[in-house]
Amino acid sequence: MNIKKLVSTDFIKNNKKTFICFIAGLLGILLIFVSEVFPKSQKKNSDSEKAYISYSNETEEKLADIISAVDGAGKTKVFLTIEESEEYVYAQNISSDRKDNAQENEDKEYVIVDGNGGKNGLLVKTVNPKIRGVAVVCEGGDDPAVQQRIYSCVSASLGISTARISISKMTSTEVNNEK
Repeated sequence: MNIKKLVSTDFIKNNKKTFICFIAGLLGILLIFVSEVFPKSQKKNSDSEKAYISYSNETEEKLADIISAVDGAGKTKVFLTIEESEEYVYAQNISSDRKDNAQENEDKEYVIVDGNGGKNGLLVKTVNPKIRGVAVVCEGGDDPAVQQRIYSCVSASLGISTARISISKMTSTEVNNEK
């Protein structure tokens, strides 16, 4: 069918049902397009983001407490750079078949359990996010002996190399503001 013919007034008058279906189809396509453009519910992302921020803040606070207890460190501020978000590992049933040709087929199936909110996968463990780097600012950050103790402390606490740790001296204005 020709589009000019579809939108002509003679066609609209003679075929109202067809024209209404055509318009309804166009509106449907438009609604599908609009639904893809606007973001969907952010509830899952916000829960994940809250967990990410909570983990980061807790780790920063604990690390700042530990570092400030190091001899010569003084007041301390810590900033973490985190690479990934939390990862969940679920239980699986794995069955394998070995054929005559030494070809092995593995079938993996998640273990499902009934819980309060319905059926869910059986959570085996939660893997914390990976830490990429740490910035430490403290009063004693200019003393090499203090820096070495902080490098060792942070490296052992987080399991990262000393190359991913930066230690600096806190400015005197920052120290005065905190008092």
